[in-house]
Amino acid sequence: MSTSVQSPSPELLRPASLPGLVGSTAAAREVTRAAAPTLMAVSTIPVGTNPVGLAVIPNGDLYVANSGSANVSTIDTATDMVVGAAIPVGANPWGIAVGPDGHAYTANRGSNNVTVIDTTTNTVIGAPIPVGSQPIALVVAPNNKVYVTNIAGAGVSVIQFPPTLSTINPTSGSTEGGTVVTITGTNLAGASVTIGGNPATGVTVNPAGTQLTATTPPGAPGPADVTVTTPGGSATLAGGFTYVTPVHATSLTATPALTKLFPPHVYFPFLNATLTDQVTGLPVAGQTITFTAGAHNLGSAITDAQGVARVNETLTLTLILLNGGYDVSFAGVSTPTLILSPSSAHAGAIEP
Repeated sequence: MSTSVQSPSPELLRPASLPGLVGSTAAAREVTRAAAPTLMAVSTIPVGTNPVGLAVIPNGDLYVANSGSANVSTIDTATDMVVGAAIPVGANPWGIAVGPDGHAYTANRGSNNVTVIDTTTNTVIGAPIPVGSQPIALVVAPNNKVYVTNIAGAGVSVIQFPPTLSTINPTSGSTEGGTVVTITGTNLAGASVTIGGNPATGVTVNPAGTQLTATTPPGAPGPADVTVTTPGGSATLAGGFTYVTPVHATSLTATPALTKLFPPHVYFPFLNATLTDQVTGLPVAGQTITFTAGAHNLGSAITDAQGVARVNETLTLTLILLNGGYDVSFAGVSTPTLILSPSSAHAGAIEP
């Protein structure tokens, strides 16, 4: 018995359609051609020997640490051209980083130190900074502290530079202390502050280490040095803060003169005045109060512990009546710690 095999129809041999694609071999070839192209370097910039680390500074220039030639090359990334001569650093510079202040730092594996580069002049700043054994990488924190890994030393070195001080605001305050000041500068992380040799309180530093606030301690009148100390060193604003003796306003109150209590004319014997510190609200003792009626001096008295001064009115009643009452005055006084401002008051006469 013979068996016949039926050939598949042309429709069955056609590629199946996929969602979003046309079911044809031509479409399949288009999908293949859409694959990502192979990327490759467009150019090579010659630098020093064995370039290892690189970092970009804020203006876009690229700094390359050349381990084999112990120097750093600078590349203008706008033109991809090397700028100026290579900057000599320590032996086998490996890592390189740039801080918020724009300085570049290289971890010199072969000489166990860090070189600091001023990127505005492309020159080395100071002597290399010793760190651990075979430093290879480093980063700069927002507060400008530099952290360095030492591959042969099992540790991280921390570099903190000495503080610099620019301004203090306000520049004066009370000898009593308590003035909140703001100091600007650099490298202020971990700072303590003294003013006139006395420690300030409540010191806080911003994350960038460029500004701190502190509360002044009490001090003697006159200019005082402001010193900021960090783990990296100290800096001083000579005479940066001036202590000023505080001025307290005062007030006087006077009781009316009593001319008679009942017939036949019995007189109240005293005039009273009370002196008060308006800042503290407390009575002021030990101060001289002057009593007058018009151009006539009725006498003076010293305030007691309640701030009250008294003079006898028996012999001066006529003057008080002629002038419609009496006046009291305090001339003010300066002490080593306080200035009390002048004050005055008027009191009438009462005839019951």
